[in-house]
Amino acid sequence: MDTDRSSVRRSDGFTLIELLITVSLLAIVGFVLIQTLDTVTRSEAYQADRTQSLDSMRLVLNTMTKELRQATAVDDATSTASYISFTTYVHGVSHRVQYTASAGTLTRRLDTGASITVQTGLATDSIFSYQSAPPVTGAQWVKIVLQVKPRRDPETVLVLDSEVNLRNRVQT
Repeated sequence: MDTDRSSVRRSDGFTLIELLITVSLLAIVGFVLIQTLDTVTRSEAYQADRTQSLDSMRLVLNTMTKELRQATAVDDATSTASYISFTTYVHGVSHRVQYTASAGTLTRRLDTGASITVQTGLATDSIFSYQSAPPVTGAQWVKIVLQVKPRRDPETVLVLDSEVNLRNRVQT
């Protein structure tokens, strides 16, 4: 009868060692699961921020390219690597457009109106370069290089560039 009693006691429950091993394994699996979920969440947020930055850069670059293609002249006396001033046609009407890159922000000004921020997070303020082509003096080509640091990953720099031919350039 004693042998029956000892077999009954053993089958009544789990030992402390068995419970500790089970809890430890569950803790390890839970930790790995949480780390994986955190990595996926961070990656998704980074990709969304990167996509938003690229979309914004494309919009700005397309607008600048369109305006410069219609330009009749770039103001060579005042235009620099961080500032460009030119006369162009916006909706068929001649306007003076100015872009200024300063302190990581690109602004656009139409005629004498207020400056409007069109891009933030610039990695460098030097975004314009100019090339002339005879016989007309002044800039014939304008190269624009936008370099932007996304907010969530400032070590990354996104780069978009465009080389624009002033199609309506005239002697000034």
